[in-house]
Amino acid sequence: MALPLYYNWRNLARRKLSTLLTFVVVAVVVLVLAVLLSFATGIRESLAATGTSRNIIVIKPGATSESTSILLPDEAARIPQAPHIALGPDGQPLVSRELCVQTSIPRKHNGGMANVAVRGVDDAAFEVHREVRIVEGRRFNQGALEIIVGKAAAERYQMLEQGQELELGRLGNRMFKVVGVFEAGGGALESEIWAPRTVLADAYDRRFSSSAVLALTDAGHAAETIEYIRGPSVELEAKTEPDYYDELSKTTREIVVLTTILISIMAVGAIFAVANTMYSAVDGRRREIAMLRAIGFSRRSILLAFVIESVLICFLACAAGLAGSLFVSGSRRDFLSETTWTVLAYELEITPVILAVALATALLVGVCGALAPALKASRTRIIEALRKA
Repeated sequence: MALPLYYNWRNLARRKLSTLLTFVVVAVVVLVLAVLLSFATGIRESLAATGTSRNIIVIKPGATSESTSILLPDEAARIPQAPHIALGPDGQPLVSRELCVQTSIPRKHNGGMANVAVRGVDDAAFEVHREVRIVEGRRFNQGALEIIVGKAAAERYQMLEQGQELELGRLGNRMFKVVGVFEAGGGALESEIWAPRTVLADAYDRRFSSSAVLALTDAGHAAETIEYIRGPSVELEAKTEPDYYDELSKTTREIVVLTTILISIMAVGAIFAVANTMYSAVDGRRREIAMLRAIGFSRRSILLAFVIESVLICFLACAAGLAGSLFVSGSRRDFLSETTWTVLAYELEITPVILAVALATALLVGVCGALAPALKASRTRIIEALRKA
């Protein structure tokens, strides 16, 4: 015979202070967990949405990213001889030589400065990066002091609206006009500013490229093309775009691991908080437990009743924590990568998977915290408890 559910509700209401403290601890754990998972998911989805396995990025051997890579003109000239490169409308190999620099721009919301990537490209880049699509305005003209900005960058940073001008260059003395906004499938490129490569190279006095991105006729030829580029004919490092951007997310994974350890410690603390609450409940209700046993409720019913009380606290705390996390869901943030030293805009989103993980964590805390006190309650000796009461 099981105890009715209203019995558990009544006892939770009787221990207001201890129940409230436990509720707050578990809610905080759930809130931090949900925000962490949404951060990791946002970064991962932004990087995963960037590029295609049909594109190969070529950088200098030993460079960790495009920002630290230098391709000299003679090195870049050897890349188009690689096999299986697709041809553009003009019959030339689809190879996009690109220059990556950074500029500091104030954020719209808090005024803090952000290190935003500026990518210098030729017209071939729009054939290679097929996910890039102009949604406002137009493309820049080669040779002109014009730029186009990614949708995420336009939303988060100042001076990037249509018609505005941005100071760029080694001395900050070149005024580039914003003539368009582009989308890139929600990927990392949307956090960038694009400019004509030759003009940007002149503004920053750079006589080299940072990288080259080439489009293949078929993704199945990627391994052969990469092997050729790494070989003696070219002697450069090559990776498919998904592999390149996956490596950029390693820092994020390290942050997630460290924060997960912190959350695990917090969860252990929450378990002890639940256990302390339930132990005090057992000690304060010894006579009541004995009476329940005397009128026919089994030890299993007593054990289950205390576990249910703990799970109810944690379930409600989980709901509160997730409700708090929903206030950040859908908002855009940016993350400074220590690999590229530029910001990546991403979207915080509380997904069904995150909801399920948070709920499972809260219920696990509730069960683990209640198990020992519930066992103690179920083993209460009826005669001894009635005599001491």
